[in-house]
Amino acid sequence: MKGFRSGEQRIRIASEAFDVIESEVRPLLAGGSRLWSKGSGGYPTRLRQMLSGLDDAHDVTFATNAAMQSPRRQRVVEHVIPMKRIVIEIVDPRQADPRSNTRNDPIAGGPATSPEHLILIYDRLLQKCWVTREEHDRLNRAGASLQWDAPDGDGWARYRRAEVVAYRLPQGDHAVRD
Repeated sequence: MKGFRSGEQRIRIASEAFDVIESEVRPLLAGGSRLWSKGSGGYPTRLRQMLSGLDDAHDVTFATNAAMQSPRRQRVVEHVIPMKRIVIEIVDPRQADPRSNTRNDPIAGGPATSPEHLILIYDRLLQKCWVTREEHDRLNRAGASLQWDAPDGDGWARYRRAEVVAYRLPQGDHAVRD
């Protein structure tokens, strides 16, 4: 179990990521590269790793019935809106994958204009759900690019397509962090 990050730690994490976005990622995009394609320079993965420390502030608030009947160690924590899509919203919503999006409007006030704004976007979009390994595989096979995107910001679209039904956990059932 990970420890909860203080506000100061969260700002440090966001500041480091925001510096990379400003100094490396946005100049790359200005040169014509895309975050959703192979020309991304690995930045979506790098930023996902940098921002993973912000996850600690979020409990798992959804679960499938099958996951709840499984021992905790066998559950998979799934991000309802995939992390790559959250990164794209933070960096530049216009970078949304056209294979799964009909528009590239911001879904949570992106792009981030400061580390504090980055945290607001992240916190607004992050929802975690416990699923089984089999359900996780189905979600990742739900459709082109749905493993890393949420069509027009709808993270539940791939759940519907994969026929994975999740429920909001009652208050208190999700008090233990993943």
